[in-house]
Amino acid sequence: MSTLPMFEGAGAGPLGFDRLVFGVEKARTRSAANEDPIEARAIAAVKTGDAAAYDYLVSKYMKRVVSIAWGVVRNAADAEDLAQEAFVKAFESIGRFKTGEPFGPWIYRIVTNLGLDVMKHRKRFRHEEITDSAPAARGDRADLPAISNELAERIDRGIESLPEMQRIVARLYLVEEFGHAEIAKMTGLSEGTVRSHLSLARGKLKEKLADLHGGSND
Repeated sequence: MSTLPMFEGAGAGPLGFDRLVFGVEKARTRSAANEDPIEARAIAAVKTGDAAAYDYLVSKYMKRVVSIAWGVVRNAADAEDLAQEAFVKAFESIGRFKTGEPFGPWIYRIVTNLGLDVMKHRKRFRHEEITDSAPAARGDRADLPAISNELAERIDRGIESLPEMQRIVARLYLVEEFGHAEIAKMTGLSEGTVRSHLSLARGKLKEKLADLHGGSND
């Protein structure tokens, strides 16, 4: 099969199908703060009271943070609200941020945890019914990752049909292209639990896409 999904987003590329079927890991380089001197200076300035310097961090990470939030809560408006809340929370606690660390993993962890709290709230108070068979509609917005072909749509629909934590882990792995250890830090799960959720999710997705890879789960 020559056509591959093209998830358009900060960490996405035409790798989702390979990661799903073959467990392919793409060599990724995450920018550390010391590899982005502007980011390092912005963090230092915010810590000394220069609130305007925070704009750089917001502009650099907002698109990815909104995308991650949508992957958890499956609602465009909620995703934007969560992204804003995550940046406010990070700003308010910037004094505790370790100098020299990259800002990305920290803000990704904050927004993921906020999203998981929203999902718990929905379950508890039944404000919004979440079922495996009827996922929430996705908003068609430029700042959320777009689906660009039929195969990508099938993978996306398959992910949306998964049980909640399998869905979240699968989306973080297949669409956002985070590694197992990164997902564990973001969700508060053990790495073994992340691998378990991902294994179950991949098995179900392979069944749904069996016609594309010969039905093998090897």
